[in-house]
Amino acid sequence: MKTGRPKGPQPDALRANTVAVAAAGPERTRLDPRQEKTLARLGSAVLALAAERPITDVTVSGLAAAAGVHRSTVYEYAASPAALLQRVLRAQLDELRAAYLLDVAPDDAAAAITGVTRAVLQHMDEHDAVYRRGLRAEGAEAGLHAMLSDHFQGSIELLIDQHSVSVPAADELERREIERYLADGIIGAIEVWLTRTGPRDVEALLALLERLTPSWWPSR
Repeated sequence: MKTGRPKGPQPDALRANTVAVAAAGPERTRLDPRQEKTLARLGSAVLALAAERPITDVTVSGLAAAAGVHRSTVYEYAASPAALLQRVLRAQLDELRAAYLLDVAPDDAAAAITGVTRAVLQHMDEHDAVYRRGLRAEGAEAGLHAMLSDHFQGSIELLIDQHSVSVPAADELERREIERYLADGIIGAIEVWLTRTGPRDVEALLALLERLTPSWWPSR
């Protein structure tokens, strides 16, 4: 089945377009070229630092030094290193969602969901040190679990709102319960998957997630 969806950005493209990714969404229209360049440097620095140590151990001064900017500049883009990390990762995830899930027809939903899930797993595997540390109980202050939960729920909500998929919900609250159930369940499975030593098998986890999701959810 041809879905008309792109294969999605490759890891190298995501790294090369850190500025475009980090500035995705409403914020993007308000950034001039100089700001985009600064945000790109901050994004690269915060990802590198978060791969080395808990993001809560990264100081604003340390982040500024790694990015080659003034300490006050950091606060122009985020309230803290943890907030900047969330912004950068969320924007990369949002780019994948936009590439795969926007305006998906019901007949193409299964392929689109599989495609975006594969791309998200590859993204998380690429940044495994960041996610493994940030998703552990001791990494709660990093806020990555909440960020991922909001992102995954937003993707499910998008699919429902644009009528790509339908869910057996009796009312709005049941719909939200279903969205959270699916989103947080996927995150839990990914969290365990990230504890595996590399190279990790993306296709095996995709197959497991398909076995775990309800029969009414689109699958390959």
